[in-house]
Amino acid sequence: MQKLNELIEIQEFVFFPKDHVSWHACLWGDFSFDGILQIQVGEQKFITPPYFGLWIPPKIEHCCISIDDQVTHFVCIRIHPSISHKIAPSIKTLSLQPFFYALVKEAIRLKKIGQHSYYHHLLQVILDQISLADTYNDYLPQTNHSILAPIFSELSSVNRLHKPTSKILSEFTISERHILRLTHQEMNISIREWRDRAKILYAISQLKQNTSIKEISYKLGYRHCSSFIEFFKRHTGKTPTHISRI
Repeated sequence: MQKLNELIEIQEFVFFPKDHVSWHACLWGDFSFDGILQIQVGEQKFITPPYFGLWIPPKIEHCCISIDDQVTHFVCIRIHPSISHKIAPSIKTLSLQPFFYALVKEAIRLKKIGQHSYYHHLLQVILDQISLADTYNDYLPQTNHSILAPIFSELSSVNRLHKPTSKILSEFTISERHILRLTHQEMNISIREWRDRAKILYAISQLKQNTSIKEISYKLGYRHCSSFIEFFKRHTGKTPTHISRI
């Protein structure tokens, strides 16, 4: 029976601005997180914000593009095909607990100093955390549903992110209750959570363009920067200033 340190590898990478990893497919599964990269699989493009990771099963071709203007730290946990079924058979975005980062950081440290027994124990905890994490088809699910598609188009419109969700929903003839029910059935996420994620992605993209926190706050409908900062930290575990320096 193989030991976990033969089935799981933790690797760290540093990406410089505009770095590009060409198309490739790994024999092992890849779970990538920490840095903000664009990962493309076929025609789909994934951007995984902080506290989310992207799981790519074995033998699926993909490429990576650095979208940061600064050096980005990135972690890839490679999972042997014999245990990759514990996670998911298809590409998934996984929600991570804040302490997951500390677990991985400690595992890397223990491996470097040769504490193999405790390192093996942490690998099991890390695998359990990945296996039990909440999964999504994407951080920001999309829909082609005839009723929902135009609604979510409005909800994610940059020019309307400052408008209350209820205000936008009231513009459609279908009742808000029915919209909420359809959203849960079709997308497995609440409208509030979906729109919060849309705002987070917009905020991150603006931070990368050196837009001020005050201006982003205003565009998202916050009267005070402190309210926006609190919202951002609640969803990412980090402040906007920290993200802008990643």
